[in-house]
Amino acid sequence: MPQIVMQQQFNAPVSKVFGLLSKHATFDALFWPIKSVRIQDSEDPSNADGLGSIREMGVGPLKLIREQITLVEPNQTIEYAMLKNPLVRHHLGRLEFAEQGGKTHVKYTIELESKPPLVDRLVLAQLKLTASAGLRKIAKNLR
Repeated sequence: MPQIVMQQQFNAPVSKVFGLLSKHATFDALFWPIKSVRIQDSEDPSNADGLGSIREMGVGPLKLIREQITLVEPNQTIEYAMLKNPLVRHHLGRLEFAEQGGKTHVKYTIELESKPPLVDRLVLAQLKLTASAGLRKIAKNLR
């Protein structure tokens, strides 16, 4: 399965980093210029972006990507999967959080298998550049 792995250190406690990266709106900074809009709230009234919530992502009015949060382990793991896309056979994102000495380490893995051959590798290469830069920017601005 084609995948990318990104890692980023944050100078903040895990609760703060997890809270930020568990919000759909944060993905605007993570994957700029792609915008993310929550279209379905989770069943948890205290966390609309939580388990079961769905976001649409894209540029401008063209939002062809739909992702659903499939796993939330507070301050440990967030996982999401793409919903019904004609070009994608499998897409899974996983953010893993670990705190040590008041700093948080995030490991972000994205798996992607496209239906057309080799498209997944091209998309993953672009995602790695964009998301790595986004993670660095978020880490730098987090105080």
